[in-house]
Amino acid sequence: MTKEEQIAKLKKLGDEFIYALIDNPYECPIVIDNKGIIRFMSRFSNRLIGIDADEAVGRHIKDVIKETRLHEILKDGKARIADLLYIAGKQQVISRIPLQDLQGKILGAVGKGVFSKVSKVAELSRRIEHLSDQIQYYKQQVTDLKGGSTIVGRSAAILKMKESALLAARSNASVLITGESGTGKEVVAYFIHQNSTRSNGPFIRVNCASIPRELFESELFGYEGGAFTGARSQGKPGKFELANGGTILLDEIGEMPRPMQAKLLRVLQEKTVDRLGGTRPIPADFRLIAATNRDLQEMVRKGDFRMDLFYRINILSIHAPRLKDIRDDIPVLATHLVRLLNEEIGWGASAISPEAMEELRNYDWPGNVRELRNVIERAMIIAKERLIRPEDLPERVRQRETEFGTPSAAVTVPRTGNLRRILSETERQVIQDALHRAGGNKTKAAKMLGIHRTSLYEKMRQHGMEPDAEVDFSL
Repeated sequence: MTKEEQIAKLKKLGDEFIYALIDNPYECPIVIDNKGIIRFMSRFSNRLIGIDADEAVGRHIKDVIKETRLHEILKDGKARIADLLYIAGKQQVISRIPLQDLQGKILGAVGKGVFSKVSKVAELSRRIEHLSDQIQYYKQQVTDLKGGSTIVGRSAAILKMKESALLAARSNASVLITGESGTGKEVVAYFIHQNSTRSNGPFIRVNCASIPRELFESELFGYEGGAFTGARSQGKPGKFELANGGTILLDEIGEMPRPMQAKLLRVLQEKTVDRLGGTRPIPADFRLIAATNRDLQEMVRKGDFRMDLFYRINILSIHAPRLKDIRDDIPVLATHLVRLLNEEIGWGASAISPEAMEELRNYDWPGNVRELRNVIERAMIIAKERLIRPEDLPERVRQRETEFGTPSAAVTVPRTGNLRRILSETERQVIQDALHRAGGNKTKAAKMLGIHRTSLYEKMRQHGMEPDAEVDFSL
């Protein structure tokens, strides 16, 4: 479509329509000709910049607005979009655009507002920064929490924990998850979030043990621009702001400095956040989940943790069991981790041999599930085949060889009392260990011990172990 055709279409709109299009209270346009003379000024200019339009038209722009730079456009014909200019005693965001005829000759220029209040620009900038921080944070969350929304296991302890987590997901109450380091407390927290009404909102993790004391307040509550030396000029939202509409996990909450505990308590009570250097409270709609490997009640008794905060975060409590207390779940956990790591790494072993799985079952796992993942990832990488074998496991995981050529867990030998009792207790422990390793198979256990099956039955009865009873493999 040519410019002539476009002009013809505009004329068809009618004068009133064109006037409404040009003159509006949001842009407040000013039009000058190629000599800088004002040819049109919005009727809203008096209200927005304190200038009477009727008196201004016909005068040079510099005589009306001394600080104007609109006439500069006439020199080079280049548009300036969204410049921050000081007009009529206040900062405003102004666009200056050249006006050209059909041949490209400059007829004049128009200046119009983008934002009449710079505070709106600052607010927009803050919102963009907030969204940018959220995007970066969520990208990391997706990586860190891949495969972490499932609680794996069939033991009584795991089923009880899962039931408690589902119950917690139905409410908005604060939850305290306890358990040793590496037991998967974060997985439980994410499981609660994913099964709650907040599942479409963010899930924000905060490791209280990794934040330097001097940065606690700015990390949790955010800060305004220039709040302290080194602060970003546009400020930064805190973790509670990022968690708005979702869930925030305060991991290792026992490491939180006591002064910060009081501020956290106020945030929980008022559901508002005060940025460092800020002048107004910011509403924050979040659900709190806290996790710790410490005894918070003991810390309360010692005065290291506030009692009122403890009761505030401990409305619902869930305990994550140690891996050695759920040994029967090790095979299903290990298989689950192999599948996840295979998706993540893209290569390496894809299964675990029965012999290697037995080694995994018998190790005590002081680092719990986190250590199990580390061991499996290492084994997947160094395995020479698609199957993880015992030799692919770290030496600490592989058990000592007994005289029968079978891995054996350490037997605790009593060192006090008479010899008869010491020998009897040691024999009982060796039999229990053999039965455990044989998976309850009495014939296999007897062969490992180098005795006949009937002799094993007799010794089991001597030690109060019923031969026909099922063996408890979780010990």
